[in-house]
Amino acid sequence: MSLNNARQFHTQQVHYIRKTVNFNDAGIGSGVVFGTLPAGAMIVSQNVRVTTAFNAGTSNALQVGTAAAGTQLFSDAATAGARSPTIANLSFATDQDLYVTFAQSGTAATAGVGTVVIGFVVDNDK
Repeated sequence: MSLNNARQFHTQQVHYIRKTVNFNDAGIGSGVVFGTLPAGAMIVSQNVRVTTAFNAGTSNALQVGTAAAGTQLFSDAATAGARSPTIANLSFATDQDLYVTFAQSGTAATAGVGTVVIGFVVDNDK
């Protein structure tokens, strides 16, 4: 189920989807929809900025995918700082929901705040 209609401005410009997540957001452990890419859109950038490190006992990762709890796009260590992780897929044939998940193991986290930004351009050959 899509959270939003896929964004598509009438001018040629880079679009983006941005979502800030916390370690204790409802559903974050199983993945939450944070935006929808329109059919034919091409991802041109991906960024993660963690302002408060996620602190689960053993492992901490922010995952972005095309399915709940998926890593089809990328998984990033949820440590403080800003990064541009390597991405696997750049374009999709149909409107595509994107999910963000906080995957943790060991002692449960008591802190963590991060922002995911996906930049994309629409298919204006249509």
